[in-house]
Amino acid sequence: MKKLIYTLGWVAAFFFFTPAGMKGQSLSAEKFFKYDSIPLLYLGIDFSKAKLINDDISKATVIQERQFNGINDLMIKEFKKYDFQQAFRRINWEVDISEVEKRNQLVNPDLLKSSNDSDMHWMRKQDVDTLVSSYQFGNHIGYGLLLVVEGMDKSSKLITVWYALIDMGTKKILFIKLLQGKVGSGFGFRNYWASAIKSTITYIKFRTYDEWKDGTLKK
Repeated sequence: MKKLIYTLGWVAAFFFFTPAGMKGQSLSAEKFFKYDSIPLLYLGIDFSKAKLINDDISKATVIQERQFNGINDLMIKEFKKYDFQQAFRRINWEVDISEVEKRNQLVNPDLLKSSNDSDMHWMRKQDVDTLVSSYQFGNHIGYGLLLVVEGMDKSSKLITVWYALIDMGTKKILFIKLLQGKVGSGFGFRNYWASAIKSTITYIKFRTYDEWKDGTLKK
């Protein structure tokens, strides 16, 4: 990201929108989309509710033990390729995926795989609300970005994932959208599904972020 040169006005705005400056302040989607200087903590990809559909080959235990967190690690290791920061127009960006990694390790492999096509769209916003309410954010306050994967259909090469903007102090979802991603190229389970996540990032970056921003600020 380009280096930001602050004027006195920007310095005041930056302090207000740091986690310390936001303490005791009311957070909202409107504020987040209005000010690119507001920091965002990337929380990672939660696979704890995901359904892997029409995949007879992959082994559920291996996916649960290694692949889910492997995808998360890839997003961080190759952050220029999986550019969430640019997609969300953030100047100030931090990462803490420890909570999702812990949760992904607790996935029951026996409940992971499915042959039901409708499992691509089984969740509702209330299900994500419930999930977020159980999160432990530690000392983090301010805005967090969490991805919750719903379905991964091998036959249609599609993934469904909820993007949730969270007030970590109150565990309230401020903004949420369900996106569908298309698998691109990638060898192996990790890269295969990471390519589908990347397609959602690209969609946000070049198409829908400005629409989200305009729609939120016009309310």
